[in-house]
Amino acid sequence: MAIDRFAEIAAGENISRLEMLVENPPMDICHKECCLEDDFSSAELIPAKPYNKEELLCALKEIRKNYEPYLENYAPEIEKSTESIYIKEFVLNGEQKVSIPHYGAPLGNAKQTYESEFYLENIPDNKAFYVCIDGADYIASVYINEECVGVHEGFFSPFSFEITDNVCVGTNKIKIILKNDYIYMGNDPIGEETIRICGDKLYAATGLGYDDSSVGWHHCPPGMGIYKSVRIEMRNRMSITDIYVRPLTDVKKAELWVEVENADYEFKNPEFRISLYGQNFKQTIFEDKQYIPYFDYKSNTDSIKSVIEAQGTESNMPAMHGCNIYKIMLDIEDFRIWEPCSPWLYQIQVKLNHKGVLCDVKKQQFGMRSFVQDKESIPKGMFYLNGKRIRLRGANTMGYEQQDVLREDFDRLIDDILLSKLCNMNFLRLTQRPVQDEVYEYCDKLGMMTQTDLPLFACMRRTKFAEGVRQTEEMIKMVRKHPCNIVVSYINEPSSNAFELPHRNMMRDELESFFEACNNIVRLNCPECVIKHVDGDYDPPTEDSMPDNHCYNLWYNGHALDFGKLYRGYWKETLKDWYCGCGEYGAEGLDYADVMKKYYPSEWIREPFNPKNIVRAQSEAFHGYFFDTPGSMEEWIEATQAHQAFSAKMITECFRRNPKIISTAIHLFIDAWPAGWMKSIMDCERNPKPAFFACRDAFSPVLITLRSDRFTYWSGEDIKIETYVSNDLDEVLNGFTVIYELYENGMKIQGARLVSDLKACDVTYVADASFNICSDKRQKYVLKAILLDESENFVSSNDFELEVFEKAKKQKECEDIVWITDLECGEHIIAGEKVVVSDCVMGGRHFVSCATGHDAVADFEKNDFRYWYDKSEDAITPIVYKTFIADGFKPVLTCINQQMQCVVAEKLFDGKRYVISTIDLRIENPVAFAFKNALYNYHIDQGGK
Repeated sequence: MAIDRFAEIAAGENISRLEMLVENPPMDICHKECCLEDDFSSAELIPAKPYNKEELLCALKEIRKNYEPYLENYAPEIEKSTESIYIKEFVLNGEQKVSIPHYGAPLGNAKQTYESEFYLENIPDNKAFYVCIDGADYIASVYINEECVGVHEGFFSPFSFEITDNVCVGTNKIKIILKNDYIYMGNDPIGEETIRICGDKLYAATGLGYDDSSVGWHHCPPGMGIYKSVRIEMRNRMSITDIYVRPLTDVKKAELWVEVENADYEFKNPEFRISLYGQNFKQTIFEDKQYIPYFDYKSNTDSIKSVIEAQGTESNMPAMHGCNIYKIMLDIEDFRIWEPCSPWLYQIQVKLNHKGVLCDVKKQQFGMRSFVQDKESIPKGMFYLNGKRIRLRGANTMGYEQQDVLREDFDRLIDDILLSKLCNMNFLRLTQRPVQDEVYEYCDKLGMMTQTDLPLFACMRRTKFAEGVRQTEEMIKMVRKHPCNIVVSYINEPSSNAFELPHRNMMRDELESFFEACNNIVRLNCPECVIKHVDGDYDPPTEDSMPDNHCYNLWYNGHALDFGKLYRGYWKETLKDWYCGCGEYGAEGLDYADVMKKYYPSEWIREPFNPKNIVRAQSEAFHGYFFDTPGSMEEWIEATQAHQAFSAKMITECFRRNPKIISTAIHLFIDAWPAGWMKSIMDCERNPKPAFFACRDAFSPVLITLRSDRFTYWSGEDIKIETYVSNDLDEVLNGFTVIYELYENGMKIQGARLVSDLKACDVTYVADASFNICSDKRQKYVLKAILLDESENFVSSNDFELEVFEKAKKQKECEDIVWITDLECGEHIIAGEKVVVSDCVMGGRHFVSCATGHDAVADFEKNDFRYWYDKSEDAITPIVYKTFIADGFKPVLTCINQQMQCVVAEKLFDGKRYVISTIDLRIENPVAFAFKNALYNYHIDQGGK
């Protein structure tokens, strides 16, 4: 079986500095009751929502219309000042013709050579030539006419080299030698490899992927190639290489940064003529405004002022050889703010002149917005967008958006961004790597915020400190110009003890010094940037940065913290006095059958169907923690997708009810490839899984939720269900109405109404819905909570499913049954059989299976033995911590523990029935009470006394 490094990481969490962390208990509430009444009537209040692909496509069509205006470009075209020759065809390794983009294997220690030619008719003296490569993975050595003109390390940043002295009139040869390597944390073993080999490639675990079912589809192999354009540019010898408009924190002014490249050693005095337009709205703010740079001796600062102010002053800020950065203050009156719902964009156009002659002209879209993190208030870390508090709700991405760009399918890229908006997301974590510029451009236009990560996972090579800082600068210079990008981070899931390789990787104190160096380079290039040092910290804490933990407790069983604790309102221990986030959570849901049959190799879906045959699928290994083993392909798909939806709803709602958690991202949104990483809530053909709609509902900006640690009750028992409203809007909502409706078999039987004010950008406990049900049989009920605004318009709704059991009778007893509990781990001889008891791997179990065929459990339902209430803890706690193997005993209840093992088993021996049990039969749970009685009934039916 292939090594599952993500399961290994989840199972191996080992926090080393707990003394620096504080607990995060549930929010304090003062319980109050809202009693449901029998005579209650209300109108049909809940509007229909899309819950299938066809309905979702209709909603997508509507949202496209809403955002079409923001995709417009009303700014005038700029003059052409650069001539480009695009080189699209190369010969790979002297044998094969390939077209750019080209990306894929080999992985690890590998080299590939790309060769081609280009033709120059002439080489003017006043021109400079550059070779420009917009994306090459990983180390690129570039040769022009057999001479090396430069070497670049990295895979996400565009780069260029001047080649004026290397080209000639006529045919020129270009050769790009790409060197790949194993990544810092080690490549997954492939083929005959049995161990993880570590190398010097700065790469995490996400990327483009490539069309290869055995390796290329799967989350995401560190391949190699030239995946964006290669071109030869002929520029004037002084040119513009970058434009960045920096909105200042108060968003009342902006500062224009212009990078100017001087190919000569001659000092040249630049003159700028600047025009500013609305890009997606019709407005000319100013045109051809002239600026001349000079040094302001009075304030002892470098500045650029209008030529009117500088009249008669000789410029003493000349462009010298190489890169020069000029900063110009811009006053924009009555500007339009960039916001997710109205992403207004400007376009700046900069002309560079020298001695009255045009040298270059460049343009750049930008948005006027501020995004800051408050580190002064307690708790620290609240985000503010344009002065208003904001909580980030979104998803991780794993290459689908990069594939959109690779294929130049920008209509699909637009739709993919809009689908995230239809899912009520306000940001995307561009997981563990910066992506192509086009992704950011369209997120700018469509109002989708982004987080960009430096591609580090688990560890940082000590010898690559400087290289990591250098690539951090490349990252921030890529994303700083885009209003969509609101956060950068440096590493995903750092491991304690340097990934167990301290002779190679940085220990935590050294990693903190790396963070500080990265902070300095980021703030030098983008002073207002919000920085999160770590996403998913397995070795916390980090100083002066928002804590973030990942949580897969409904997949990697109990990961981060037990689900019962999360549901009760707890969160991981974090640094004191900080808000916090969860950058990843989720569960696997298999692809739909038509996708499997269309794309999968036949051996993956052979009969009898088992997802273990699907490369990198985790369902076969982990489903047993949560549900019974399905049979057919269709049953597997239904069961995994149902659990994925359940986990998405439950965990997201837990986060929404926790006022300290201000950033959450489900893992993940859209799959880039068939079976690529099936934690995605939408497959590669954009078929939404049920979890998509579960997330859509749970991400509602104003959300009502219902919560109780009990899902089963006795007839006649008082039932109380807590009600919360999570308001992500930064405004107090007064006079909102909560309506309760209780249903039995689809019929409304009770209800109530109350009015509540809702706190701004916070969580409001509303009340406990209180009711009492008498029933002479087991019966299912649904409590609905509906939230209306002050005008009685629908805002949100939620359901809570519960069951009522007939009133408990006296617990049966039987002298001829020998109950054996509390066995220690190890070997025992019981009823003439060897019994081997083991602790549960990956923590206690909330689910055990009754699908054993034993008569004592014939009348129970498949999910009866899960999520039991524990009166002693006033919470849901695991029901099994140990399992056993006992040949000769008949299984009654079983549980996965590396393999299926017994939880309850029985054997008739010497006239007595021996029952071994490791399950916590809490009789406050009706199922537990009924199960014990069922065992006694079974014994009597079998002839016992």
